[in-house]
Amino acid sequence: MAALLVSAGLVVMLVMGHWNAASQVAGVAGTVLSAAGLVVSVVAFFRTAPGPARRVRGGRVAVGGDANGAALGEDSQVVGPASARAAGVGGGQTDVASGPDGVAVGGDANDAALGKRSKRTRS
Repeated sequence: MAALLVSAGLVVMLVMGHWNAASQVAGVAGTVLSAAGLVVSVVAFFRTAPGPARRVRGGRVAVGGDANGAALGEDSQVVGPASARAAGVGGGQTDVASGPDGVAVGGDANDAALGKRSKRTRS
C-alpha cells in the first residue's frame, strides 16, 4: 500500500513539473525499500524452520516413516517388485506406538508384509 501511495505521489510530482523533487523522492524511496528488502532476506536466510516431529515407541516393530515394500514381523516375506510410491505421501508429524507383539508404521506401508508370518506376493 505504501509503495502505491509513493508511486502516485511521484506521478503527481512529475505531472506538475517538479522533476528534481520527484527524482530525489524516488532515490530516497528506492534506498529505503532496498534496505528493507535486505533486512527481510537476511532474516529469512538465518531463520530455521522446525523439522517434522517424530515420536516412535515400539514393542515388537515400530517405524516412524515409510515402510514401502518392507517385511516387518517374524518370518514375514515380500516377494516380487514393489509398487511405485504414491505422490505427496510422507512428511509431517508422526506419533507411532506398537504393542508387545504389534507392528506400527507412521508413514506409507504400500506393498508391505506386516505381522507374524505374513507374506506379500506380487508378480
